[in-house]
Amino acid sequence: MISYDAIKTTDTNGQTVTCSNLQSAIAYRSGRVPTKNTGPVETRVNVTAFVSPSGQYYVQHGNQRMDVANAQTARHYAKHGVSLSVMITASLEGLRA
Repeated sequence: MISYDAIKTTDTNGQTVTCSNLQSAIAYRSGRVPTKNTGPVETRVNVTAFVSPSGQYYVQHGNQRMDVANAQTARHYAKHGVSLSVMITASLEGLRA
């Protein structure tokens, strides 16, 4: 049987919390415990990764092209998609140039 000393404290909402170490108890007490973000999920678009003949990596959705830093970033966006706000920002930056 494993035995440990538990520390009971109250969080910022007044609820009793049992912690296994002092640092966790201090975090609960001061309100520094991370909370789950249940905000709205940002819309993502599917993209295809390309590399230009000059070596520039980019992803493309329809006719919208977004340059990226390297192959790893292009693969990440191809796998997980690009958030709509990032794609729109990149398109607007292209219009300024």
